Amino acid sequence: MEKLNRKEKLLKELQDLEETNTEGTEGTEEIDEPIQAVKGEVIETTKAVKEKKPRTAKQIEAFEKARQTREKNALERKQSRDEEAIAIRKQVEDKLVKKAIAVKKKQIKQQAVLDEISDDDTPIEEVEKIATRSVTRTKLKREVAKDFPAPPPPAQEPVTPKYYFL
Repeated sequence: MEKLNRKEKLLKELQDLEETNTEGTEGTEEIDEPIQAVKGEVIETTKAVKEKKPRTAKQIEAFEKARQTREKNALERKQSRDEEAIAIRKQVEDKLVKKAIAVKKKQIKQQAVLDEISDDDTPIEEVEKIATRSVTRTKLKREVAKDFPAPPPPAQEPVTPKYYFL
């Protein structure tokens, strides 16, 4: 009920304002100027603004202390993340260097085999032996590395004697 009365009042005020604006602006030009509140004048609103309770000195000190510890902890976390990133980069770099060395050794071995083969006076049979020897060595190394001990034989079940009664 109270809301309806309020809405009706607001609608009437709005209509009155529209009528006064349209009547006064028909033949004249008005310059829009911003509306400024006079100093010390209090504008009433529908809701009462609740003022905040001021902080005590101890609360302010505790807040500053908490802010400082938060900044310190954030800095420590950042440093630890940076250290971990550096350690990971170093591990990756070490692995990369080891892999590069292994590739280079492999290239040197292949070049040595090619140098042995490239002699013009070497017969074809020896070239084939050298080529198969280098291939079989690498295959044997791989197979030896993959060999696992043979599984133990399955356990035999004990034989139970059978008795026949007549």
